[in-house]
Amino acid sequence: MKRAMRELLTSDLSLVIEIENRAFTHPWPPEAFVEIPGGRSWILELDGTVRGYILYHTSEDEAVIINFAIDPLYQGQGHGEYLLSSSIRILHSQGFSHFYLDVRKSNENAIKLYNKLGFIPLGMRRNYYSDPCEDAIVMGLVKKSITTGE
Repeated sequence: MKRAMRELLTSDLSLVIEIENRAFTHPWPPEAFVEIPGGRSWILELDGTVRGYILYHTSEDEAVIINFAIDPLYQGQGHGEYLLSSSIRILHSQGFSHFYLDVRKSNENAIKLYNKLGFIPLGMRRNYYSDPCEDAIVMGLVKKSITTGE
């Protein structure tokens, strides 16, 4: 299986929305994706077909993952780790050093992945998620400076 990552294009949005609807019990509405494409979002292709995506919001030296999913049929095969680590590597090379995300407290597989890549828990957002109502763990990662090693 050939795996590749590329920037998200407007033409990918219908496939991203399909994955969103399969991956989450409370998916984003389609209109939430309208202004997403453009430089800080990527998709995962497997054999040329979109199977995942990661969306960031960036400011200064910070990058916040606002949405991230792998098609449920392709989860547990290392594709999420590939997409997350590859996108962090790109953003880090562009000067971003602080990475943040929210994750459902019950999402053990995602938490294991984030821990594996160096994210640590920073706090909790009470009743952040709905359907079902659940707390979010706020996690963060600080990457050392490329030029100074700090």
